[in-house]
Amino acid sequence: ASQVLFSVLQIESLDKTLEDLLTRVDEFVGMLDMIRSDSSQVVNESLPQICSKATEMRQIYRKIDKLEAFVKMVGNSVAELEERVIKAETDFGAFPSTFKKILHTISMPSFLNKPSSSRQQQTPYEAPVLFKTEDYFPCLNEAPY
Repeated sequence: ASQVLFSVLQIESLDKTLEDLLTRVDEFVGMLDMIRSDSSQVVNESLPQICSKATEMRQIYRKIDKLEAFVKMVGNSVAELEERVIKAETDFGAFPSTFKKILHTISMPSFLNKPSSSRQQQTPYEAPVLFKTEDYFPCLNEAPY
């Protein structure tokens, strides 16, 4: 009778172990189902969204590159104009505005108004070629809303 009792206890213990094992297998299968559904969601929904956003970002990167080139071109134009201003100031002399006003109000004798021969021959002024913002930003030609 003790052997029968021992076998019944072994069977109950084995049954409990098998139930625990089946529970773990069910949990594992549930996790696999979740992974499959998440993977299909990623492949079917998220991946196309990521691809479309990547395409949009490529367009934005192109715009950024164009804007960088535009800023560089404007910087070069400003530097060139600054050089011309500095050259004009050195060629013609830069007087403060108060001195200019005083000199214009004083009547000079005619012998002082004669150009000096030591002064360099002045070259005619050539206007620099400037860019037009409308060429680079066509939307500026449109009427505002």
